[in-house]
Parts: sequence; structure tokens; C-alpha cells
Amino acid sequence: KFLHCHNYSVCVVCSLPSYRVPLAQSHSASRFSSPPNALHTHHTGTSVEVSNDAMSLFSAPSARRQVAVALSGGVDSSVAAHLLTKMNLDVLGIHMSNWDYHGDDDDSKDAKCWEQDWKDAQAVAKHLDIPICHTSFEADYWNSVFEPYIANLSQSITPNPDVDCNRYIKFGVLKEYVRKRFSIDTLATGHYARLYDGSDDSIQVPLCLEEFLDSNPASADFLDMQQPILMTARDMHKDQSYFLCGVSATALCGVMFPLGELSKGSTKDSLQADIQTESVRDIAQSVGLPTASKRESMGICFIGKRRHAQFVNEYIEPTSGEEMKATCINVDDGSVISSFYPSETPSLAYATIGQGAKISGAAQKWFVVDKPDATTVLVCPGTHHPALYSDSFTVDEVNWIQGIPPKLPLKAQCRIRHLQPLNECEVRATKDGRGIEVILEKPFRGIATGQVCGIYLEGLVCLGGGAITTRGATYHALNKELPASLHPAGNNDLSAAKRK
Repeated sequence: KFLHCHNYSVCVVCSLPSYRVPLAQSHSASRFSSPPNALHTHHTGTSVEVSNDAMSLFSAPSARRQVAVALSGGVDSSVAAHLLTKMNLDVLGIHMSNWDYHGDDDDSKDAKCWEQDWKDAQAVAKHLDIPICHTSFEADYWNSVFEPYIANLSQSITPNPDVDCNRYIKFGVLKEYVRKRFSIDTLATGHYARLYDGSDDSIQVPLCLEEFLDSNPASADFLDMQQPILMTARDMHKDQSYFLCGVSATALCGVMFPLGELSKGSTKDSLQADIQTESVRDIAQSVGLPTASKRESMGICFIGKRRHAQFVNEYIEPTSGEEMKATCINVDDGSVISSFYPSETPSLAYATIGQGAKISGAAQKWFVVDKPDATTVLVCPGTHHPALYSDSFTVDEVNWIQGIPPKLPLKAQCRIRHLQPLNECEVRATKDGRGIEVILEKPFRGIATGQVCGIYLEGLVCLGGGAITTRGATYHALNKELPASLHPAGNNDLSAAKRK
């Protein structure tokens, strides 16, 4: 299975060099080339195997702290790796590919993009003169992220796979992998977030956290300074703490976010006046990183450039028997606006609350209000309709990052979407005491079951989060008018902000 050449072997299936991998070792095929400094990991089921020679690159005693950095092939992780090399650390790059793009279509754009990401990651590693390891956790990703995602969508629940990926993959199996295989206890990523790791005595409390504690002395009652404390990024237009609210403090021990104090684009174009430091793009260009001008990727990683509804429809099993037609019903008067077969119109079948309902031939724009059952879609005319707004919801299972919930009720802030402006709220215990009820100062648009709610203090400390279980009554059901401050409604995020 392997052709041996000097100090490394070449897999005849995937043409990828691997440092003397045992011949008996099985692997999952992939189709890209790699320089000799890249380590190829092979899989047997869900386990990952690395040759002894490859492991020796980072198992030898070192006077310097060793850190693994998740190197995706994008500019953010590239700059994170660069910053680590300037901190007198031994750095190992880890590139993950957790989806079998070739299994979908060998010539697909997504497969080619993934191959390019791997090549870019290698180019960055070569530029920084650090070793890089390619690995995959396809089985873990499928079982912990993708299958639950599909199962939830089939039940009209709106999951967030990015939150699950961080919880189960990046700060779960990946962190454990680098610890077991390379004896590295520190993992860095290119997330825009800040972290105070109280479990490390050598780390000082950052100024932003000191100021928060001084102005919020009561927080000392439930914030454990001996554990990691997750905070928002300095650049609020790139903050990714929302995607990390499902990770536990235990998993965040030994984690580094080198980009937490930086902006993404050029500082002269920054939308935030208090950010005066060199930006990620500036740093990448100044040190000549191969990814300095690479565009950032958007959307769900396993869907890529494909249409979401059509992709999802391929994985959801049809119901037994003859397919029943679904109907779109006007929430105002109960009239039937349209009928459709879900398999023929997946974009409507899998649209979430608040999304546009793509109704063929409709004279006006309709938006999804609710899906009370598998064959009914309640819709409303216009994006500013009160049926899309509610000022309360419940979360049955909350991930309190530090493991212990704060004393409730608690005045806090929350968001249910990435980059959504934080909304003042009160967090209360539910009647059964197992979950929380969130009462919003201003109603949110498009609250959907399964969406993740992130809970914050003073726009800085992220306490945790969890998936929404139930939405409170809409303003339409309560016959309430929307607050004037919400108009024009629908501006739920900062997506209009400049991206650099």
C-alpha cells in the first residue's frame, strides 16, 4: 500500500507522503499532494493513527511551551499561527477535513476548495517553518454534528452546527487528539474571542476583565477566577464568542485565541474607533503570508457553495407512504396562500421562522411564522409583521461555561444569532427549575426552536448558552404593537458592516 522513498512513504491510493506509516495500517482515501514536512494521519473507524516518526517531531523534550494551532488555510488561522511563532513557542499546525467532499462529487467546487485550503495551510506552514499535520474526524463530525443537524431540521427545529462543531470537534476530539498523540496540552485557533484561562497561574487578568470586575463586584459571587472565562472579541464586528458558548470551561483550559484583540480589516477602515492595533490583514500582508489576500469563507462548512435546501433534502428520508401536500396559511385570516410537495419545494419545506417563504407566483413577499405540523406552514405578509416577534423564550438545557449557574433571576444580555446586537434581558429559572426563561427588553424577530441563545454580562463576559426550547407568544397573538424603536424591523445583525 505504500511506496517507500528515503525518510517517508507515499500512499499509492492518495499520493500523500507519510513518515514511515506501518504497512498494515488502514486509511481513508484523499486526493492531494503534500510536502515531506506534512504528517498524514490515517483512520481506522473513528480512531486516528500517526506513525512513531511523525509523533517524534513533537514528543521530544523541549524547553519551550508546545502549542498546536488549528490551521484551516484561511488568513485568520494563518495570522494566529504567525503570532504564536513570535511568542517563543514550539508550534505545530493541524489541518482538519471533517467532510468527505469527494464522496459527494469528485469534480465538485467544494472538493476543489477543500484541496486548495489544504495546499494553502501547507504553504503557510512552510512560510512559518513549522510542521503541519493533516487529520480528519469524519465519523465524529457525522455523529455529533451532521446527523443531529439533519434530524433537527426534519422536525422543523433550527440547529446551529457551528456551535456543535466547536463543542464536540475543535475543543473536543481535536483537543484530545493533540494531547494524546503529541503530548500537547495547548490548542490555539483563529477565533475572534478573548479568554482568560484562570487555570494557568502564569496568565495575568486582562485589563478589560479587571475593569468589568471593578464595575460589577456582584459577579465575583458566580465567576470562578480559577477557571477559564470566555469574553467577546475587541472587534465587535468579528466577535465569534457566540459560536463558543456551548464549550465548557474544562474544554477551554489550555486554549489560546491570539486574534482576540485584533480587527480583521485595515485599521484605517475599522468601524470601531477604539481599535488602533495592526489588523489581521495588515499583519498577514506585512509578513508575506500566502493567505494574506484570501477571501474569507462564509456559511456552513459541509454545505459549501451548494443550495442549502437541496443539499439537506438529499439526506432526509421521505416519510413512508404517499407524500402529503403541505399548505401555506396566512396567519392573519387563515386563508390558504399556496400548496406544495415538500420534496419538490425543499427551500420552503426547510425554511426557518423569519425566513422568506418562496411562494411561486405570489404578488407580495411572505415570511415563515411557524410550522405547527409537518404539512402546515404559517406565513405572514412582510418582514415587519408582529407575528415574527416575541419577547420571551425558554432554554431547557443551558451550558453554563463554568459549570455552575449564576443566582437567578439575573439581569444580563443575550443574542440568538451571530453578530446580533446584544439585547438586555432578565434570565429566570423555569418553574421546574431545570432550565431558564429569558424575558427580553425588546422583542427579537424570528425566534425559532433550536436556535442557540448566548448569554452575556456587560457585553463582555459570555456565561454560556443553549438551544431554545419554546418561543413565547408573538406580538400578533397578543395583539400588541411593535415598539417604535424597532422600525425599520428586521435589522437583527451586523451583516451590513464592512468586511475586510
